[in-house]
Amino acid sequence: MALKAGTPSDLSASMAEEIQNAFTNYYPEVMGTAAPPSSKQMQLLFVAISRGVIKHLRDHPEAFVIKTTFDGTPYNAVVEISGN
Repeated sequence: MALKAGTPSDLSASMAEEIQNAFTNYYPEVMGTAAPPSSKQMQLLFVAISRGVIKHLRDHPEAFVIKTTFDGTPYNAVVEISGN
């Protein structure tokens, strides 16, 4: 499954939705009050962050190194990240 950044009009099952959920969940602990209601500006911020993270991960797959051994022979795996 590809990573889904989300769009301002569709946050469902996306990284942006997870960031918004984390923001809402941690806001009271950090700020001492209930989280503000969602707004278009907040959704834009969460989508922009998600798109930037996914682009960065996709542009730098060499940052992920997976090493395993099979029958005593070491192997390196290649990571391919897909998403929008």
